[in-house]
Amino acid sequence: MWGPQVGAVRAALVDAFIAALPVALIYFSGWAYLTSYLGQFGIDATQFDVSFTTVLVYAFVPLQSCSVIFAIAAIVLLGFTGFLLEFNVKEDAKILRSLAASLGLVALVLVVVLLFVVKAAATTAARDMSDNVWKGDKSQSVVPLLDARKDDPAAKLYNACRDGRRLRQIIGLPSQLFLMCRSDVDECNRGTLFAVSHEGKILYSADKVREEINVRKICQP
Repeated sequence: MWGPQVGAVRAALVDAFIAALPVALIYFSGWAYLTSYLGQFGIDATQFDVSFTTVLVYAFVPLQSCSVIFAIAAIVLLGFTGFLLEFNVKEDAKILRSLAASLGLVALVLVVVLLFVVKAAATTAARDMSDNVWKGDKSQSVVPLLDARKDDPAAKLYNACRDGRRLRQIIGLPSQLFLMCRSDVDECNRGTLFAVSHEGKILYSADKVREEINVRKICQP
């Protein structure tokens, strides 16, 4: 009596899970990349508003990793095989139906594993991108300051960095820009972080030292 209804509910839940999984995975990928990338500069991504669109844009950076693509392909293959067995075999084919359930369970386990794979890929990609900032390979950004006091030390340093073409954009958000002024003495390892509003006002600045400065070198002496 309840068999068809239970089957319909289960099918609806499976459909909902399959529909929501890609969006959740893409958002997780983008957020993992952003938090890792900004964390390289000591920026806490939870302290300001990051739009959903921004997260989606950065999501495809770690998703291009070979390890992520391989994991997704394995999940799709197992899930599709289990789906075919589940809905195309006879009710009395217990062995095949058990195999379908096992494949579905393995696919779910791989989904959890995929999150760790995406996180690892995001961390690697974020480190590479932060290296581009420190090496000066990232785009130069020139934001003119408005109504800055002439005796403001932060404004003086910012203008010196701008004139010396040492400003590199870390990320641009709807409310502010994060810029790195690379040191003129140790440009690949030290610098000053500026948060500048789009109105040309310095929100804050902080001296920064590259993470892993004592672990690996990114510039040739």
